[in-house]
Amino acid sequence: MPDIRIEKRHNLDLQTARSQAKKWLEEAKMQFGVNAVYHEGVDTDTATVNTSGVDGRAFLDADKVIFEADLAFLAKPLKGVISSGIQEGLDRYFA
Repeated sequence: MPDIRIEKRHNLDLQTARSQAKKWLEEAKMQFGVNAVYHEGVDTDTATVNTSGVDGRAFLDADKVIFEADLAFLAKPLKGVISSGIQEGLDRYFA
């Protein structure tokens, strides 16, 4: 079971949602130095996001985006801050 799981529904078409997801990942790369890899699928896209102490994955489909992350022991005290940052990004890019 992941330490963080956030689901955000959206009303975007899949192409627009993909574009927003890629923008969000680029922002995360620049702002937080994360390593992110995005893969487009037929119905569901996936992304992996890794940085020191955080191993995350995101799933995007036609009506929602789900972000899950496993936190290393030293990152667990930052769970609230990390969750808030992820939620803020999802709200900004998928509103």
